[in-house]
Amino acid sequence: PSAFQYSCWSRWRRGDGLPANGILTLRVPCASKAIVESKSLKLYLNSLAYAVFDRSADVAKAIAADLGALLGSPVTATIRAATAGGPFADFQSYCLDALAPSDRDLGCQHPPNAELLLPAGAAGGDAVHTHMFRSVCPETGQPDWGSVRIAWRGLAIERRRVRDYLLAYREHPSFHEDAVERIFVDVQRAARAAALTVDGRFLRRGGIDINPFRSTERRRAPFFRLARQ
Repeated sequence: PSAFQYSCWSRWRRGDGLPANGILTLRVPCASKAIVESKSLKLYLNSLAYAVFDRSADVAKAIAADLGALLGSPVTATIRAATAGGPFADFQSYCLDALAPSDRDLGCQHPPNAELLLPAGAAGGDAVHTHMFRSVCPETGQPDWGSVRIAWRGLAIERRRVRDYLLAYREHPSFHEDAVERIFVDVQRAARAAALTVDGRFLRRGGIDINPFRSTERRRAPFFRLARQ
């Protein structure tokens, strides 16, 4: 039900010698002991540019086998035609970005403070998102921008508190996958969530979209691209 999802271009040669390409989507289970660093993944995919495959399904099968053997986890790979990506979309939930500023000093919230997610006490739930999420790459110190959606059933949490909690990541060093995992754990504990989904959509790095998806439901991350990606 939970996976790290990566989307990027894949390029190879057809059996007749002509170049071919498509939109590659990789899904790595969140229980995997390791993931592939994005730059090395880009270099690996570029190495296939002159490899010959008769069908796109054969390319996906080879990539899944190589990465699965490396990570020791079952990797799912699919390739869609370049014209099959569908239109841009947005999260279907309440956008926190329109909320009024908070009196809390978010600049002091480093690392992110789960106590901001104080539940209101009543049972309920919500579905919210922000396009203002930012963290910092722990390797380069450069900012990583993204959009995060949280949907849950459990105790209600004031929306401004959820917004303030997410904005507190803006100076926090964290990989995309770790940030989404921490958000999932913190919200699950605070809301005592019976059902919870956290969907992170980050801006490209090395031409690769990194979209960690963590959910208690047995479903895959929806296939769409935010306009800002």
